Amino acid sequence: MSAKTIIITGASRGLGAAIARAAAELGAAVVLNARSAEALEAAAGQIAAAGGTALAVPGDVSRDDDCERLVDAAVSRFGRLDALVNNAGILEPIAPIAEADPQAWQRSWAVNVLGPVLMTRAALPHLRESGGRIVHISSGAANRPVVGWGAYCTTKAALNHLNRVLALEEPTLTTIAVRPGAVDTPMQGVLREKGAAGMTPEEHARFIRRYEEGDLLPPELPGRAIAVLALHAPHEWSGEFLSWDDDAVQALVREATAAR
Repeated sequence: MSAKTIIITGASRGLGAAIARAAAELGAAVVLNARSAEALEAAAGQIAAAGGTALAVPGDVSRDDDCERLVDAAVSRFGRLDALVNNAGILEPIAPIAEADPQAWQRSWAVNVLGPVLMTRAALPHLRESGGRIVHISSGAANRPVVGWGAYCTTKAALNHLNRVLALEEPTLTTIAVRPGAVDTPMQGVLREKGAAGMTPEEHARFIRRYEEGDLLPPELPGRAIAVLALHAPHEWSGEFLSWDDDAVQALVREATAAR
């Protein structure tokens, strides 16, 4: 098949599902991954109903065999792999370092850092063939520490540095990290529900207020930008940490949208 093929992890809902929908609208064959098979099939069905091409492959990105199976399924079905979007991530534990459950920290690192490593390793042989792209979904928390977010902040900082190392080690690929902004997703719901126990009252109240005032981004806005980056990010951006609304990124979005 000539259509580009993109794997998106954490694609059953929220930002990941929005990235998948946007990529399909741009003509890509999308391979959706998440742990929940039922929700994943529903997201893939929505894309198919809209005229897109989608394949749902359930699995856990912290498991090496699941990552290998996901990549094999994508290449077996579509014959190629052009991009990987490492979107799967978790916020918890929300707790000060002195009080956090060590096993919850381990799970955070397994999903937020080891998951992208395992997915990248599995995808690399095929991405080298296509001269493909990898997009890591990072966060402003990689640079801005937040009380109670120790695991999330440090894993996202590690992801940014992983991106820089990967750009050096794989010079034929384009690999970038992206800050999607404060998006109205289930992760924000977890923050509002559980954040009071581990965050400062002022910081928790700020996130509650942003939700109540409608100040969170709809997933479709950063989702489209990330889909465009996965398909069209220029090689000179490799290794960079970009925001979804950077002027250069939005210019690329306008160009890709006009081309459709």
